[in-house]
Amino acid sequence: MSPVRDDQKEHFRDVLRSIHLIMVESFKLRQVKVTPLGSEGSRLSIPIKIEGVDRTGAPVRYFAKILGGSDIMTEKTIQFFKNVYLQMEGRPPLFNFNRSAKDLALHQFETMSQVYRLGIPTAKPLGTFALPGGMWLFVAEFLEAASAATKKVSETQLDKAFEHLRLMHKNGIYHGDIKPENFLFADQVYIMDVGNFLRDAPEKEKVSYDLACVLASFLDLATPEKLVRLARGHYGVRDLKRAESYLELIDRRPDFRMSPEKMKKLKELLS
Repeated sequence: MSPVRDDQKEHFRDVLRSIHLIMVESFKLRQVKVTPLGSEGSRLSIPIKIEGVDRTGAPVRYFAKILGGSDIMTEKTIQFFKNVYLQMEGRPPLFNFNRSAKDLALHQFETMSQVYRLGIPTAKPLGTFALPGGMWLFVAEFLEAASAATKKVSETQLDKAFEHLRLMHKNGIYHGDIKPENFLFADQVYIMDVGNFLRDAPEKEKVSYDLACVLASFLDLATPEKLVRLARGHYGVRDLKRAESYLELIDRRPDFRMSPEKMKKLKELLS
């Protein structure tokens, strides 16, 4: 066994021990169990499920994300690529990045707390905690609805997703990283996770990028015609036209797979 691999294993054990201690001291859990969760698409974290027994003896579950230095470098690379693409198009940069795992955890906690307080269905953020080696833990409610999520989505559910996004925008909250996996369609329509825009980026551009990402995310769930019709119920013509200008950038993201035919039709309808 190489010394490097041994060091990595020891670090992983330190992280797990810290998570167990956090759940015991801050959440009063016993019999703590940590399980990695699978993920579709790309993530800037390690998603985990934390199970245990509370003070009454009842079983409880939490969702959490482990954030580290590699996640920060990945985020910087992705955001840099998007800004370079915009500048090559003669447009100002739009995307920001976090400087540390702590900043990323706090940004997730603060922004998702704002979304939760608006009454938009999401996993309730519960806290952020330091881990060994500069890593951080973001803990949230475990959504039992996730097990009932379906890919058969009604028009009413899609419209509710646009409604949730519009409510966020009206309250000055911009998502910045909408992708298919960040919507959960179950008993309610849940919005998950957030990205990071430059604070001084024009609000209209942030709105239009979010809108473009939503439209692209739902192309496997409904026709471009239906999606644009639903979007028009919540956004103006100018928002839709600006959204069209971001589709080429979104199509270059690794977490989107738009067919050329649907992409072409969506651009036609928006322009």
